[in-house]
Amino acid sequence: CEAKSTVETGKYERSMLIQAMFVSGVIEIQVFCFNFLSKLAVKLAGKEIEIPIHIFVNCYVIFGSAVLPTVNLIFVKRFRNSVKQAILELLSKIMIKTRMFTVVHIVPKTKIHSIFT
Repeated sequence: CEAKSTVETGKYERSMLIQAMFVSGVIEIQVFCFNFLSKLAVKLAGKEIEIPIHIFVNCYVIFGSAVLPTVNLIFVKRFRNSVKQAILELLSKIMIKTRMFTVVHIVPKTKIHSIFT
């Protein structure tokens, strides 16, 4: 029982280290982009590169904000299960709503003219 617990603890610690590596790596690159990339690019390429560099930095900030939830989704089983449950609940609500608002067209019986009867 103790050996199994040690193995599980090792897997958990390894997973936590990998998560920390991804998140801290993204944060370090983000700090570099914010503080040095714009100045370095302007020195190397001139003033016309400033706007594209700012666009790149903004895109990288958006990417950096998505890293932590993505890493959680990849590595944390409980997080994956809760996301699956939320998606299933959302889909069931959507299916219920579409069933409520489905319109059924009723085709009325046409009367046969008295000449044909």
